[in-house]
Amino acid sequence: MARLSLWCLGGLLLCAVHLVAAADPLPNCSYPAIYGFGDSLTDVGNGIAAFPEKFKHAEIDPYGIQFPMHAADRYTDGKMFIDFLAFGIRRRPNYAILRGTAGDFTYGSNFAAYGGSARPVKVWNTGEKFTSPFSLDVQQQWFQRYKIRLWFYESPVYNPNGRLVQSLPKLSSVNSSLFTVWAGYQDYFWSLYEKKLTVSQTRKIVPEVVKAIEEHIEKILAVVEYTPPGFPTMLMPPATEVLIQNQLPLGCVPALLTVHGGSHAKYDEYGCLSDLNKISKAHNKLLGEKVEALRKKYPAAKLYYGDVYGVYEDILKKPADYNVTTPLKACCGTGGKYNFNKDVWCGDFGTVEGKFVNLTTPCANPAGVLSYDGIHTSNTVNKALATAFLTGKHIYPEGGFKCSPDFTFWDART
Repeated sequence: MARLSLWCLGGLLLCAVHLVAAADPLPNCSYPAIYGFGDSLTDVGNGIAAFPEKFKHAEIDPYGIQFPMHAADRYTDGKMFIDFLAFGIRRRPNYAILRGTAGDFTYGSNFAAYGGSARPVKVWNTGEKFTSPFSLDVQQQWFQRYKIRLWFYESPVYNPNGRLVQSLPKLSSVNSSLFTVWAGYQDYFWSLYEKKLTVSQTRKIVPEVVKAIEEHIEKILAVVEYTPPGFPTMLMPPATEVLIQNQLPLGCVPALLTVHGGSHAKYDEYGCLSDLNKISKAHNKLLGEKVEALRKKYPAAKLYYGDVYGVYEDILKKPADYNVTTPLKACCGTGGKYNFNKDVWCGDFGTVEGKFVNLTTPCANPAGVLSYDGIHTSNTVNKALATAFLTGKHIYPEGGFKCSPDFTFWDART
C-alpha cells in the first residue's frame, strides 16, 4: 500500500512537472503606446510647459539626479512611475503633450499636469503655489483633440503625399494601447498642506474625488463620434486597457507629517499619521468598488486596479528589502523630524532658523527615501510600483497584465 501511494505521488509529481514544462511562456509586455493622466505624480512636463515660472523647480537641480542625471521636468530624483512602466513595456520614457521641443511622441503621450486635480477646477487663483487649471476634465479634452490630430495627420486629403511628417502612433492603435490614471493626490494634498480643509472635511470630499476619476475613466472608454469637415461621421477608437491606481498613504508624506504632526496627533506602527491614512483608505475602498462596477459595465475592456497603498506598506514593513533607510524623511529638504521646511524647498536656498541652507546640490542618499522632496514619490517608490504591477503583485484582477516585462533600462541613468 505504501509503495502504491509513493508510486501515485511520484506520478502526480511527474504530471505536475510535465504541465509546467508544457505551459506556454508569458508573452512580452508590449503595447504600441502608453498614455498617462493625473497630477504631479505622473506629470513629465505639462506643468512647466504651461507655467514656466510657477513650476520652475522641475528644471532645477537636484531634481533628476538619478535620471537623466539633471533636472528634466519631473518632480523626483529619477524616473516617474510612468517612465518605468514605459520601459517595462518596451517603449521609451513618456513625454508631455504640451512639450514643444525635444519630445518623442512615437509611443504615446502624457496628459497629466502638476497641480491637476481629479475634480473639475471652477475657480483658479494663479498665485496658489501648487495648483493648476488642468484637472482631469481638461486632460480629457486634450486627449480627444489628440485623437483628432492623429486622424488629421493620417488623412490623405489633409496630408497628401505625407507632407506633414510626424512621428506619432496610428489612430487605430489607441484601442490597443495602455492607459494609466493616477489622480486624487492633488485634491487631498493641497487641502491638507495649506489647511484649506480640516482632516475631517478632507475625508468628506472622497466621494467627489472618486466620482471625478470614475467619470474620466468612462469617457476614455467611450466611443466618440467625430465629423471631419466634408467627411462622414466617424467613430474615434476608445481606450480598452486601463491601469487605475489608488492613493498612497497620505499620513506617511513628510510634508504632511510636518504640517499635521505633533503631540496631539495619532500615529500608526510605522510612524505615519493615522487620521490622514484613513482618507487614503476611504478613497481606495470606494475607488475599488467603482472599478469593479466599471468592469461589469464595460466587459470588453481590461481595467486593472493598482494598489499603490499596498506597495508603499510593503516597503514600510521591510524597508531594508528596498534599501530604504529613512522612509519618513525627505532627502532633498531641511529641518525638523522629517527633513522638510515649507519656506525652503528642494532646489532653493535660504535661511532657516538663522542658518543659511542650500538645497541645490544632491542629498546624501536619494535611493534611501520614499519621498525625494517631502511631497512627491521618489525614484525608489516609482520603481517599486512599476515592478510590482508588471510582475502581477498588488494589481487586480490577480496576475495583472500577465506578460513578461523588460527590466533592461530599470536602472539606466541616461
